[in-house]
Amino acid sequence: MSGRERLAMAFLTLHPDAAARLLEGMPAATARGVLARAEPPLAAAVLDKMVATDAARCLEHLPPEAAAEITAALGVPEAAAVIRHLAPAAREAVLGAVAPERVVAFRLLLSYPPHTVGAWMDATALALPEDCTAGEARERIERERQELRQRIYVLDRECRLRGAIPTMTLLKSPSRKTLGALLEPAAALWAREPLASAQGSEVWERHADAPVVNRDHEYMGVLSYADLRRAQRQLAGQAPHAGGASGADGTAEVAELLAVGASTLWQGLAELVGGRRATRPEDGRGP
Repeated sequence: MSGRERLAMAFLTLHPDAAARLLEGMPAATARGVLARAEPPLAAAVLDKMVATDAARCLEHLPPEAAAEITAALGVPEAAAVIRHLAPAAREAVLGAVAPERVVAFRLLLSYPPHTVGAWMDATALALPEDCTAGEARERIERERQELRQRIYVLDRECRLRGAIPTMTLLKSPSRKTLGALLEPAAALWAREPLASAQGSEVWERHADAPVVNRDHEYMGVLSYADLRRAQRQLAGQAPHAGGASGADGTAEVAELLAVGASTLWQGLAELVGGRRATRPEDGRGP
C-alpha cells in the first residue's frame, strides 16, 4: 500500500463522518475505488454514515463477494437499507454471495406483497442529504444522469425523509444554498400501503410521483402515478387477496417484525437481527 493510500485509510478510520460526506460528493466509480481498498469493517463503518442511495451506488459494481463482505460488517437492518437501493440484478448478485442465514433476514426485510406500494416503487431514485448544497446537487444529477423528476427528495442523516425541493427551484437556487434551506413538505406513502389506498392519496392532485417511507419514516424510494396505474392494470386480472389487509399484509407485517426485532425467537440470528438501530430503545425506533 502506497503512502497516499495509507493516508486515505487513516482518514477513513479517524473521520468516518467526514469521509462519508466526501465520498457522497464523488463520482460513484471514484468512491467505489476508495472503499474497495479498505478492509471490509472499515468500508462498512464509512458506508453506514452515508445516505443509503449513495452507499448502494458504491456497492453496485463491486464484485458481489466484496460487497457481501462489506455488508456483513453491518447489522441486518442497516445492510438491508443499502441493498434495497441496488438495481435488481446487482441486488440478487449480492444476496447470492451473503451468508445463508443473512439471506433469510434480508429477504424478509426486502419483501413486499405485489399489491403494495413497496413492490412497485423505484428504490434507485436519487435522494440527497439536507446538508448538500444546490451546486453539488446539480452536479450530481448531471453526472449520474438521473431521470429529471418533478421534485428532488431530501433526507436527514438517519435516512428519514425531510421534504422535497421542486426541480425548477433547485436549478435556480444559489450554488452555496443548502438543500435543507429550500425544503417544502412532502406527503409520503407507506411502503406496505395497498395500491388501492395509495391511489386515493391527495398527493396525486399536485404531483406526478410521491416518496415512499417505512414505519420509521425512512426513505425507501419513489412511486410515480404512472407506475401505480400500470401496477393496478397488471394486477386487475388476478384473484383478490384472501383476508385483505389482515391476510397477506398481516403475514408481511409479521415477517418484517421478525426480521427487525425478534432475535429472542431466532437465536441463530440474534447478532444479525439485533442491529444497531434496533437496539436503541431511547430513540423510539423499532417495530
